[in-house]
Amino acid sequence: MENSELSTQKLSNTIFRTNPMKITSLSSMMLSSVLLFPAIGQACSSLAITDNKGHVFHGRTLELPEDLPSWVTFYPAQTAFQKKAPNGSAGAHYKSLYPILAITTPVYDDGDDHNMLEGMNGAGLSFSANMVPDATLTPLAESDYRESIPVTSLGEWALANFATVDEVRKAVDNGHFWSPVLTRLGGVKSPFHFAFYDKNGGSIVVETLNGKFHVYDNPTKVMTNGPDFPWHLQNLNNYTQLTNQDRSAATLGGIKVVQPDSGIAASDLPSSDTSVGRFIRGVYYTSYAPVAQSSGDAVNILAHIMNRFDRMRNITTDTLGGETQKESGKTVSEYTVWTALSDLSDGVMFVRGYRDISYRKFSLQTFHDTPKPVFEKINDRDLAVPY
Repeated sequence: MENSELSTQKLSNTIFRTNPMKITSLSSMMLSSVLLFPAIGQACSSLAITDNKGHVFHGRTLELPEDLPSWVTFYPAQTAFQKKAPNGSAGAHYKSLYPILAITTPVYDDGDDHNMLEGMNGAGLSFSANMVPDATLTPLAESDYRESIPVTSLGEWALANFATVDEVRKAVDNGHFWSPVLTRLGGVKSPFHFAFYDKNGGSIVVETLNGKFHVYDNPTKVMTNGPDFPWHLQNLNNYTQLTNQDRSAATLGGIKVVQPDSGIAASDLPSSDTSVGRFIRGVYYTSYAPVAQSSGDAVNILAHIMNRFDRMRNITTDTLGGETQKESGKTVSEYTVWTALSDLSDGVMFVRGYRDISYRKFSLQTFHDTPKPVFEKINDRDLAVPY
């Protein structure tokens, strides 16, 4: 996106572009959506492909029953972050070693009211934060509070400090993490797990087990939601019949039968948009998609893959059941709030909101000379205006 297309307003140490708004005023905007989340979770699909040179391209969708205010966000190198400890005192403090391009949203005020759900840094490391049914961490000892990091900042902390998934793995093993209660998401306790990718082809999943974070290698480069990640890998054993080769003719009951067209190979793919179904589809599409011959080819292929996970409103609906008297019985529908495609080698991110019909391009290079954080609103298009 060209800077000339954007109206810019500076607020303190930040730059807001399009629809500028102070972060602290978002509570009222969130209220209509947070009441929905105790019954209906955040559904996300994260995956990655590589081109013929081994360069990595990371795609991700965010599904929710209501729009979650989100911004494409840039943090320059040396941006300082001060985190909160469980008792509200000062926790970990760090300065970003790398510039960061991310998508942020106000989930929890952990010292910065823009929490990262997706992002990459100038070293070629990226991550996605997806929801899981349970992510309970053992409470920290008070002696660890000064180095503590809220789960809502794990991705930010990783992008600020590390260049590869191996560095993230070692740091997670030695880190002190705690789970804030997210009142803006209905009182859930930071139910996240994390996919990390690096430009060298590394891929890991970070999620809780027995009260602490564990790191798993991710040969599939796919992550959705629950159950736990090892369960999804085990479940692949139930899909050994999957192939991209159509079998369009057979003899059944002494009759030769022939398909009228192509595409029968995909009939064994799960058709539902559940976490389990999306994981299998993600592995299938990344396994059989053609190998990209250039970065442009890779982004195009990745966009086509992510189209298979795009959801529109009202195709599936759920009825809330009694978490709050006010919302019980309300019908909601999850849909794809936004989709992101990231080129880890070139530091480019493409973002498409639900109201958009094409992607917008952002890059670390575009913001190279920008000394302050920048926030650009997603889903601010007025649908009453023709495209």
